[in-house]
Amino acid sequence: MSDEYTNVLTNVITPVDPRRTDLLFGSLEYVAAEVVVAKIVRKIIKADTKGWAELAYIHTLSLPFIGGAGAFFEGNDPYEGVDKKGEKVTFTTQLMDGAKGIPAVLLAQYILASFTKGFHVPWFNMKDLLITAATKAITRPVVGFVYTYLPTNAQDNLQLLEILFNRQRDISTVKSKDK
Repeated sequence: MSDEYTNVLTNVITPVDPRRTDLLFGSLEYVAAEVVVAKIVRKIIKADTKGWAELAYIHTLSLPFIGGAGAFFEGNDPYEGVDKKGEKVTFTTQLMDGAKGIPAVLLAQYILASFTKGFHVPWFNMKDLLITAATKAITRPVVGFVYTYLPTNAQDNLQLLEILFNRQRDISTVKSKDK
């Protein structure tokens, strides 16, 4: 097999590989945060059309695509501390970093819909699309806020997952080679 094919398989398996418990727990923390924020926002705006399991499937399925689908953008900054410019990580920085995952979650929604409806032309309800994009973007600042209150192991697991996303981004064929 060529590197491209093994890279695809590795990206799919790695976030949920039970042999890599720290990464698995980081994935579980990440998906749990995404699902809880999505459910709360959907309840608040009375657009709760997706169940807990469907949201969990979508966000888990988006994990292998976050780095590659977001390769057009620079890697994410840490949850706390300083960004690449040496400035304190702000709410805006975290919001923008959260928005980098929107293409991955949309791709995951399409894949999940393909399993239930068969192959189709992607068609999203605009309201649902905006809700999904907004909840994806705001989850990162929410996690960034609670990050300092998490146990050290939970912080390390999230950072490990972030390293995985940045490595996926760095080796993605979507990424421009001049960066």
